[in-house]
Amino acid sequence: MDAKARDLNQIFDGTISFQIPLFQRPYVWNKEKNWEPLWDDIQGLLDYEVQFGRHRKHFLGAVVLEPLKNVAGSIETHQVIDGQQRFTTLQLIMLAARDLANGLENEKYFDRFNDLVTNKASKVDYDHEKYKVWPTNRDREAFKALHESGAEEKAPLADLTLEQLFSDEHIEPNGNKMTEGYLYFRKQLRDWLAGEIDEMDESEKEVNPEERLDALWKIISGGLQVVVINLDDDDESQVIFETLNARGTQLLPADLVKNYLFRKAQAESQNIEELYKRHWSAFDNDFWRTEVTQGRAKRPRIDLFLQHYLTLMMREEVRPAHLFESFKEYVENQQALADLPAEKLPTKSNLSVMPVTTEEQLKALARYSQAFQAFAEPPAVSRLPGVGKRLGAVDTATVYPLLLLACDQLLPAKQWEFDQFLTVLESFLMRRMVCGLTSKNYNRLFLDVIKTLDREGVLTANALKSILQSSEGDSVRFPSDEEFKHSILNRAIYQALAQYKIRAILEAIDQTQADRKSENLELPNDLTIEHVMPVNWELNWPIPEEYLSDAEAKLKFAQQRNQLIHALGNLTLITGSLNPSLSNGSWQKKRPELAKYSKLNLNRYFYPVHEGEDPLAEWNENTIANRGELLFDSARKVWPF
Repeated sequence: MDAKARDLNQIFDGTISFQIPLFQRPYVWNKEKNWEPLWDDIQGLLDYEVQFGRHRKHFLGAVVLEPLKNVAGSIETHQVIDGQQRFTTLQLIMLAARDLANGLENEKYFDRFNDLVTNKASKVDYDHEKYKVWPTNRDREAFKALHESGAEEKAPLADLTLEQLFSDEHIEPNGNKMTEGYLYFRKQLRDWLAGEIDEMDESEKEVNPEERLDALWKIISGGLQVVVINLDDDDESQVIFETLNARGTQLLPADLVKNYLFRKAQAESQNIEELYKRHWSAFDNDFWRTEVTQGRAKRPRIDLFLQHYLTLMMREEVRPAHLFESFKEYVENQQALADLPAEKLPTKSNLSVMPVTTEEQLKALARYSQAFQAFAEPPAVSRLPGVGKRLGAVDTATVYPLLLLACDQLLPAKQWEFDQFLTVLESFLMRRMVCGLTSKNYNRLFLDVIKTLDREGVLTANALKSILQSSEGDSVRFPSDEEFKHSILNRAIYQALAQYKIRAILEAIDQTQADRKSENLELPNDLTIEHVMPVNWELNWPIPEEYLSDAEAKLKFAQQRNQLIHALGNLTLITGSLNPSLSNGSWQKKRPELAKYSKLNLNRYFYPVHEGEDPLAEWNENTIANRGELLFDSARKVWPF
């Protein structure tokens, strides 16, 4: 290993190619964190050069390079182990400078800057070797387009302003970071060449674009320095990569996993381009890098998936902070199995595929990712959207390894069985939530469920139900109908559960109360919970006369009512909020308002009776209990025992 500070001209001059491994993450630098601070440094150097006629050296950090063995006839090639974001950004700056020189019709500086970004066609054997830096798969098309966009000769433009001369109209950002970076630096360079963003005093400023182009060349080629660390054949590039990325802003665990697996594949002389296309390319899109909330944490989907996947494969809990280390350990343990004689091999799983080779690991990741994506973005016609929403209300991520297994094993061939499996799982979790039972042991419980299903070699709804119903103790038992009913009728659910949990319960019950005459409408997201008998009931909901003469009886009744008004039987959903005067008003005033929300099946219960005796002429403890009974009947259908 050797390290040396080098000017950009020393790094990029000559015929050379720096390749970003396809298994590294795409270009992610942005304006606020990266481009603006870098430009501030460069502008300071440019102003100093213009003002004093000399430049200072400016250190831009380090890159780690690994030489690649060349095939016959190819040019000198290095793999960028660390520093690809910095290297790529410098290329974008030089591309912008090249194109500005082209716009000014300055052939000399066009050629100079072009020599730092492009190898001469006569020197290369493969198309990608014409680029000094060759990025990862995801960025290649955008990078090639930028190379070509400003490389062609322009017609004479002497009469145009700099703003007109260097118009960005022919380049669309399209949300690509490379294109956005190029456009940012081109604008900054353009404005500096025109003297529009100088930090010098006006008296010291002489704006001559041609002279400034010379200053720009001096700073880009000789003022910016990078420490280049070249690895030797005996250096452990993977260890160095992981060590370097353990400091500062860390890569995602998924990025480290990707790098680790593809380096192994590369060392095994596998076709990594083909492996990437078949098994990993789908991960390099916005869906997987989108951050989502699970529990109290907000993390990219791909890291959540890897955690659940690894928990399933290892049959043990995996902590987010140790995700990459756990993955490495798992892969190495699996590959060690290949060297064991058959009689010493552990018992194979009867349900899930246990990969051994690097390619098998990539295949398994791709396979289970489809199951995860189906659950994260479920088709509207399936049960998954509703189930997923309600599982979100339960606030447990520990069930997802089991869901991955079920999705993988049962879909699409056994859709009915999968739906029944979901019903059992959802019933268990929702009943426990309604009954106020703890979720602290769910991580261990669902791992035990997976292991039991695995031993039995059967993945069915009945098998799952049998396991859950046989569990004993408050931390793991499946609440019976009797316990479920008692909680619905008597528990002060509004005080015990967060409102989004209560909404999930009532929304599920609302769907079961639909009939052929009901409008098949998706419930809005802004539903609020309304107490039918209000919390402030004293003014318009008087205590019955038989309790008024006895102070102790009156107090006891008030305490019982204050408990009962928070039970499920006294709660409903409405769109928006009732006017406080109506919400706390008498039953005769409030009932018609509740009936207005006709799109909710829950509120059809409150419709006035036009003929015969009206069972809801009053709203009191008895009618609350009666409605609780009806809600229980509906809830039992949604979440059977």
